[in-house]
Amino acid sequence: MENTIFQYDIHPDELGRRLYQYRIKAFHAGYLKAAAEENPQSYIHLFRIDYIVRGRGLILADQQVYPVEAGSAVFLPPSALLIPTEEQEELEVYFVNFEISNLPMRQEFLRRMSSLIPQFQVRDTEDQAMKFMLENIFAEASNHQPGGCLVIQNLFSSLLIFMVRQAQKGLAPHSLAPVPVKNTNYLISRAVSYIQLHLQENLSVKGLAQHLGISEIYLYKLFKAHTGQSVQLFILNYRLQIAKDYLSNPDYTVKMIADELGFASPHHFSSIFRKHVGISPTGYRRQLQEQNEMLLNPE
Repeated sequence: MENTIFQYDIHPDELGRRLYQYRIKAFHAGYLKAAAEENPQSYIHLFRIDYIVRGRGLILADQQVYPVEAGSAVFLPPSALLIPTEEQEELEVYFVNFEISNLPMRQEFLRRMSSLIPQFQVRDTEDQAMKFMLENIFAEASNHQPGGCLVIQNLFSSLLIFMVRQAQKGLAPHSLAPVPVKNTNYLISRAVSYIQLHLQENLSVKGLAQHLGISEIYLYKLFKAHTGQSVQLFILNYRLQIAKDYLSNPDYTVKMIADELGFASPHHFSSIFRKHVGISPTGYRRQLQEQNEMLLNPE
Protein backbone atom coordinates (compact mmCIF):
# COMPACT_ATOMS: atom_id res chain seq x y z
CA MET A 1 0.00 0.00 0.00
CA GLU A 2 1.45 3.36 -1.00
CA ASN A 3 1.61 6.11 1.61
CA THR A 4 0.02 9.44 0.75
CA ILE A 5 0.90 12.74 2.33
CA PHE A 6 -0.56 16.19 1.87
CA GLN A 7 1.79 18.93 2.93
CA TYR A 8 1.28 22.68 2.85
CA ASP A 9 4.02 25.23 3.28
CA ILE A 10 3.13 27.93 5.80
CA HIS A 11 4.28 31.41 4.86
CA PRO A 12 4.01 34.53 7.03
CA ASP A 13 1.64 37.19 5.76
CA GLU A 14 1.38 40.90 6.53
CA LEU A 15 -1.43 40.63 9.09
CA GLY A 16 0.31 37.78 10.92
CA ARG A 17 3.59 39.71 11.05
CA ARG A 18 1.80 42.81 12.29
CA LEU A 19 -0.03 41.02 15.09
CA TYR A 20 3.27 39.48 16.17
CA GLN A 21 4.97 42.89 16.17
CA TYR A 22 2.20 44.51 18.20
CA ARG A 23 2.59 41.84 20.92
CA ILE A 24 -1.07 41.78 21.92
CA LYS A 25 -1.88 40.72 25.47
CA ALA A 26 -5.37 40.02 26.82
CA PHE A 27 -5.85 41.39 30.35
CA HIS A 28 -9.47 40.72 31.36
CA ALA A 29 -12.32 38.67 29.92
CA GLY A 30 -15.89 38.58 31.14
CA TYR A 31 -19.60 39.14 30.79
CA LEU A 32 -21.64 42.15 31.82
CA LYS A 33 -25.17 43.48 31.86
CA ALA A 34 -25.02 47.22 31.27
CA ALA A 35 -27.88 49.49 32.25
CA ALA A 36 -28.04 53.17 31.29
CA GLU A 37 -24.92 54.14 33.23
CA GLU A 38 -21.58 53.79 31.47
CA ASN A 39 -19.41 50.74 32.01
CA PRO A 40 -16.63 51.71 34.46
CA GLN A 41 -14.21 49.53 32.49
CA SER A 42 -14.47 52.09 29.70
CA TYR A 43 -12.10 54.30 31.65
CA ILE A 44 -9.32 51.71 31.76
CA HIS A 45 -6.54 52.56 29.34
CA LEU A 46 -6.99 49.33 27.40
CA PHE A 47 -8.41 48.36 24.06
CA ARG A 48 -11.55 46.22 24.14
CA ILE A 49 -13.54 43.77 22.06
CA ASP A 50 -17.24 43.71 22.93
CA TYR A 51 -19.66 41.11 21.58
CA ILE A 52 -23.32 42.12 21.82
CA VAL A 53 -25.26 39.08 23.05
CA ARG A 54 -28.61 40.84 23.57
CA GLY A 55 -29.98 44.33 23.10
CA ARG A 56 -29.10 47.39 21.04
CA GLY A 57 -26.42 49.89 21.89
CA LEU A 58 -24.47 52.96 20.86
CA ILE A 59 -20.72 53.22 20.34
CA LEU A 60 -19.39 56.59 21.46
CA ALA A 61 -16.00 57.09 19.78
CA ASP A 62 -14.08 59.71 17.84
CA GLN A 63 -16.67 62.34 18.74
CA GLN A 64 -19.30 60.30 16.86
CA VAL A 65 -22.09 57.91 17.88
CA TYR A 66 -22.83 54.69 15.97
CA PRO A 67 -25.59 52.08 16.56
CA VAL A 68 -24.77 48.40 17.19
CA GLU A 69 -26.98 45.38 17.70
CA ALA A 70 -26.87 41.77 18.92
CA GLY A 71 -24.66 39.45 16.90
CA SER A 72 -22.01 42.11 16.29
CA ALA A 73 -18.47 42.22 17.64
CA VAL A 74 -17.14 45.70 18.34
CA PHE A 75 -13.53 46.91 18.41
CA LEU A 76 -13.29 49.72 20.99
CA PRO A 77 -10.18 51.89 21.34
CA PRO A 78 -9.26 53.35 24.74
CA SER A 79 -11.80 55.91 26.01
CA ALA A 80 -14.55 54.70 23.65
CA LEU A 81 -17.86 53.82 25.26
CA LEU A 82 -20.72 51.38 24.69
CA ILE A 83 -24.12 52.25 26.16
CA PRO A 84 -27.70 50.98 25.61
CA THR A 85 -29.77 52.74 22.95
CA GLU A 86 -32.68 53.43 25.29
CA GLU A 87 -32.34 54.87 28.77
CA GLN A 88 -33.92 51.83 30.48
CA GLU A 89 -32.75 49.18 28.04
CA GLU A 90 -30.24 46.57 29.16
CA LEU A 91 -27.31 45.26 27.14
CA GLU A 92 -25.74 41.83 27.57
CA VAL A 93 -22.12 41.92 26.45
CA TYR A 94 -19.09 39.60 26.32
CA PHE A 95 -15.86 41.58 26.56
CA VAL A 96 -12.09 41.17 26.46
CA ASN A 97 -9.75 43.98 27.49
CA PHE A 98 -6.34 43.90 25.80
CA GLU A 99 -3.17 45.93 25.50
CA ILE A 100 -0.35 46.40 23.00
CA SER A 101 2.94 45.42 24.63
CA ASN A 102 4.92 47.21 21.91
CA LEU A 103 4.28 50.71 23.26
CA PRO A 104 5.63 52.69 20.24
CA MET A 105 3.18 50.80 17.99
CA ARG A 106 -0.03 51.48 19.95
CA GLN A 107 -1.14 54.36 17.71
CA GLU A 108 -0.16 52.45 14.59
CA PHE A 109 -2.29 49.52 15.75
CA LEU A 110 -5.25 51.83 16.42
CA ARG A 111 -4.99 53.43 12.97
CA ARG A 112 -4.68 50.06 11.27
CA MET A 113 -7.58 48.42 13.09
CA SER A 114 -9.78 51.45 12.46
CA SER A 115 -9.08 51.13 8.73
CA LEU A 116 -9.53 47.35 8.66
CA ILE A 117 -12.78 47.40 10.65
CA PRO A 118 -14.83 50.44 9.52
CA GLN A 119 -17.13 51.91 12.15
CA PHE A 120 -15.54 49.55 14.71
CA GLN A 121 -17.95 46.60 14.26
CA VAL A 122 -18.39 43.35 12.30
CA ARG A 123 -21.21 40.82 12.16
CA ASP A 124 -20.85 37.25 13.36
CA THR A 125 -21.44 34.23 11.12
CA GLU A 126 -24.60 32.13 11.30
CA ASP A 127 -22.82 29.53 13.41
CA GLN A 128 -21.70 32.33 15.79
CA ALA A 129 -17.99 31.62 15.46
CA MET A 130 -16.89 34.75 17.35
CA LYS A 131 -19.24 34.01 20.22
CA PHE A 132 -17.83 30.47 20.35
CA MET A 133 -14.25 31.79 20.56
CA LEU A 134 -15.16 34.19 23.36
CA GLU A 135 -16.88 31.46 25.36
CA ASN A 136 -13.76 29.33 25.02
CA ILE A 137 -11.66 32.24 26.27
CA PHE A 138 -13.94 32.47 29.33
CA ALA A 139 -13.66 28.72 29.91
CA GLU A 140 -9.85 28.88 29.85
CA ALA A 141 -9.78 31.96 32.09
CA SER A 142 -12.01 30.32 34.71
CA ASN A 143 -10.40 26.87 34.76
CA HIS A 144 -6.78 27.91 35.39
CA GLN A 145 -5.35 24.94 33.53
CA PRO A 146 -1.60 24.70 32.72
CA GLY A 147 -0.83 26.83 29.68
CA GLY A 148 -4.25 28.49 29.82
CA CYS A 149 -2.81 31.98 29.31
CA LEU A 150 -1.22 30.88 26.01
CA VAL A 151 -4.48 29.30 24.87
CA ILE A 152 -6.29 32.56 25.67
CA GLN A 153 -3.75 34.65 23.77
CA ASN A 154 -3.99 32.35 20.74
CA LEU A 155 -7.79 32.35 20.85
CA PHE A 156 -7.83 36.11 21.13
CA SER A 157 -5.44 36.54 18.19
CA SER A 158 -7.74 34.22 16.22
CA LEU A 159 -10.72 36.38 17.21
CA LEU A 160 -9.02 39.54 15.93
CA ILE A 161 -8.03 37.85 12.68
CA PHE A 162 -11.59 36.53 12.25
CA MET A 163 -12.98 40.05 12.73
CA VAL A 164 -10.62 41.42 10.06
CA ARG A 165 -11.64 38.61 7.67
CA GLN A 166 -15.33 39.31 8.29
CA ALA A 167 -14.74 42.98 7.51
CA GLN A 168 -12.90 42.06 4.29
CA LYS A 169 -15.91 39.93 3.28
CA GLY A 170 -18.11 42.99 3.54
CA LEU A 171 -19.65 42.03 6.89
CA ALA A 172 -18.72 45.36 8.46
CA PRO A 173 -20.85 48.46 7.86
CA HIS A 174 -18.96 50.82 5.53
CA SER A 175 -21.60 53.51 5.20
CA LEU A 176 -23.06 53.61 8.69
CA ALA A 177 -24.06 57.19 9.47
CA PRO A 178 -23.48 58.64 12.95
CA VAL A 179 -26.65 59.10 14.96
CA PRO A 180 -27.60 62.06 17.20
CA VAL A 181 -27.69 61.45 20.92
CA LYS A 182 -28.75 63.55 23.89
CA ASN A 183 -26.90 61.87 26.68
CA THR A 184 -24.42 63.10 29.26
CA ASN A 185 -22.52 59.84 28.70
CA TYR A 186 -21.49 61.32 25.36
CA LEU A 187 -19.90 64.32 27.07
CA ILE A 188 -18.11 62.00 29.48
CA SER A 189 -16.82 59.93 26.57
CA ARG A 190 -15.54 63.04 24.79
CA ALA A 191 -13.91 64.22 28.01
CA VAL A 192 -12.17 60.90 28.60
CA SER A 193 -11.06 60.80 24.96
CA TYR A 194 -9.53 64.27 25.32
CA ILE A 195 -7.79 63.28 28.56
CA GLN A 196 -6.43 60.10 26.98
CA LEU A 197 -5.05 61.97 23.96
CA HIS A 198 -3.40 64.67 26.09
CA LEU A 199 -2.03 62.67 29.02
CA GLN A 200 1.53 63.73 28.23
CA GLU A 201 0.54 67.37 28.66
CA ASN A 202 -0.32 69.54 31.66
CA LEU A 203 -4.08 68.93 31.58
CA SER A 204 -6.29 71.66 33.01
CA VAL A 205 -9.98 71.75 33.89
CA LYS A 206 -10.29 75.02 31.98
CA GLY A 207 -8.83 73.52 28.78
CA LEU A 208 -11.06 70.45 29.04
CA ALA A 209 -14.20 72.56 29.58
CA GLN A 210 -13.32 74.75 26.59
CA HIS A 211 -12.84 71.66 24.42
CA LEU A 212 -16.31 70.39 25.39
CA GLY A 213 -17.93 73.80 25.04
CA ILE A 214 -19.30 73.80 28.60
CA SER A 215 -18.55 75.71 31.79
CA GLU A 216 -16.04 74.51 34.36
CA ILE A 217 -18.85 74.32 36.95
CA TYR A 218 -20.96 72.07 34.72
CA LEU A 219 -17.90 69.93 33.95
CA TYR A 220 -17.30 69.50 37.69
CA LYS A 221 -20.95 68.49 38.27
CA LEU A 222 -20.81 66.10 35.31
CA PHE A 223 -17.77 64.25 36.64
CA LYS A 224 -19.16 64.14 40.16
CA ALA A 225 -22.42 62.65 38.90
CA HIS A 226 -20.81 60.02 36.64
CA THR A 227 -17.59 59.13 38.45
CA GLY A 228 -18.01 60.38 42.02
CA GLN A 229 -14.73 62.29 41.62
CA SER A 230 -13.55 65.76 40.76
CA VAL A 231 -11.99 66.23 37.33
CA GLN A 232 -8.48 66.57 38.82
CA LEU A 233 -8.87 63.42 40.93
CA PHE A 234 -10.28 61.51 37.96
CA ILE A 235 -7.25 62.47 35.83
CA LEU A 236 -4.86 61.43 38.61
CA ASN A 237 -6.61 58.10 39.19
CA TYR A 238 -6.76 57.56 35.43
CA ARG A 239 -2.99 58.02 35.18
CA LEU A 240 -2.39 55.71 38.15
CA GLN A 241 -4.65 53.01 36.68
CA ILE A 242 -2.74 53.17 33.40
CA ALA A 243 0.54 53.07 35.33
CA LYS A 244 -0.55 49.86 37.09
CA ASP A 245 -1.42 48.28 33.74
CA TYR A 246 1.95 49.31 32.31
CA LEU A 247 3.85 48.05 35.36
CA SER A 248 2.40 44.59 34.79
CA ASN A 249 4.38 44.54 31.54
CA PRO A 250 8.18 44.24 32.05
CA ASP A 251 8.76 45.77 28.59
CA TYR A 252 7.85 49.19 30.03
CA THR A 253 10.55 50.89 32.11
CA VAL A 254 9.60 53.32 34.86
CA LYS A 255 11.03 56.15 32.73
CA MET A 256 8.92 55.11 29.72
CA ILE A 257 5.78 55.07 31.88
CA ALA A 258 6.58 58.46 33.45
CA ASP A 259 7.12 60.01 30.00
CA GLU A 260 4.00 58.40 28.52
CA LEU A 261 1.76 59.63 31.34
CA GLY A 262 3.01 63.22 31.49
CA PHE A 263 4.93 63.13 34.77
CA ALA A 264 7.80 65.63 35.08
CA SER A 265 10.36 62.90 35.80
CA PRO A 266 10.61 59.25 36.91
CA HIS A 267 11.21 60.54 40.45
CA HIS A 268 8.03 62.63 40.34
CA PHE A 269 6.07 59.65 39.04
CA SER A 270 7.47 57.37 41.77
CA SER A 271 6.66 59.92 44.47
CA ILE A 272 3.03 60.36 43.32
CA PHE A 273 2.56 56.62 42.86
CA ARG A 274 3.89 55.82 46.35
CA LYS A 275 1.72 58.54 47.93
CA HIS A 276 -1.54 57.27 46.41
CA VAL A 277 -0.91 53.53 46.01
CA GLY A 278 1.18 53.01 49.15
CA ILE A 279 4.14 51.38 47.40
CA SER A 280 6.78 52.42 44.87
CA PRO A 281 6.36 51.50 41.17
CA THR A 282 9.25 49.02 41.36
CA GLY A 283 7.78 47.54 44.53
CA TYR A 284 4.38 47.20 42.87
CA ARG A 285 5.98 45.49 39.87
CA ARG A 286 7.86 43.13 42.20
CA GLN A 287 4.60 42.20 43.94
CA LEU A 288 3.01 41.36 40.57
CA GLN A 289 6.00 39.22 39.62
CA GLU A 290 5.82 37.35 42.93
CA GLN A 291 2.09 36.74 42.46
CA ASN A 292 2.74 35.37 38.96
CA GLU A 293 5.49 33.09 40.30
CA MET A 294 3.11 31.74 42.94
CA LEU A 295 0.56 30.95 40.25
CA LEU A 296 3.19 29.21 38.15
CA ASN A 297 4.74 27.34 41.08
CA PRO A 298 2.01 26.59 43.64
CA GLU A 299 3.11 24.62 46.69
